[in-house]
Amino acid sequence: MMTLEKIFTAAALGLLCSPSLVFAQSARGTSAFQFLQLGVGARPSAMGEVFAGVADDVNSIYWNPAGLAGIARRELSVTHALWFGDITYSNLACAQPVKGGTVGAAFNVLNTGDIRKADNTGLRLSDTYNMSDVMGIVSYARGFDKLALGANLKFISSRIEEETAHSFAADIGALYSGFKPWGRRLGVGLSVQNLGTKAKYVSEENPLPVIVRAGGSLQLFKDLLVASDLNYTERKINVHAGAEYSRAFGALVLAARAGYKDDTIKELGALSGLTAGMGLSWGDYQIDYAWNSFTDLGVANRISLGIEFGGVGN
Repeated sequence: MMTLEKIFTAAALGLLCSPSLVFAQSARGTSAFQFLQLGVGARPSAMGEVFAGVADDVNSIYWNPAGLAGIARRELSVTHALWFGDITYSNLACAQPVKGGTVGAAFNVLNTGDIRKADNTGLRLSDTYNMSDVMGIVSYARGFDKLALGANLKFISSRIEEETAHSFAADIGALYSGFKPWGRRLGVGLSVQNLGTKAKYVSEENPLPVIVRAGGSLQLFKDLLVASDLNYTERKINVHAGAEYSRAFGALVLAARAGYKDDTIKELGALSGLTAGMGLSWGDYQIDYAWNSFTDLGVANRISLGIEFGGVGN
């Protein structure tokens, strides 16, 4: 049986990709299920993990569920992320317009691969174990003229060696697109994530990492979208900003994306805040790639495949 101290030590080793777990200035280990803070989708990730005020595709399920209300056709997206330390994070998301709104569902799986055990002195042992986290989501969103509202219900489960923990949570979101300064489309969004039950490892309960995202997006030019988010979690406020430039060549659309986020710059340096990526869409199909360096720790790579199908509103 692992002690509570060992469990949280294992979580820190396995989830170095989550800045709030390893680098947050608030007390480490005070929140459970730190993987909930990892971004989903290569497109938002390449834009500095900015999407609360963009929220215009199936990735909205994670960032701001209200964005699902603007989806006109069925969408399906699969994302696979390769982090340093053999950590993988995969996501499947789909959305379907229905009478009276849009419904969606998603399934996320994080796995750390094999981690060497350590004794109480920190000496590494030959035995290994692994950690895994899973999350299932069902979503609903509805538009009211220029305002859209959405919500998620989540089931979350985590396993560290023989110990497991479970929790239920909810997200709520709003997106307003009625502003048109200088004739440019401006969207503003707000989402509150991970409002739910505490997770219990061994004999101690811990709350979920509640995340508040407030953001805006501006279609600065026909081919250029700029956006920014303010995120509050773990008693910290982080600023994210990003841009997307897209250009059509007949039926082929190419997109270049870049962004910056200040989550880890104090600990890993300014370069750790840079994100970049690109996208390619042809008709109903789309492929996106995102890159983020964590300097000496390594690089995170994400790739997403998406498809739209069915008629409008079907």
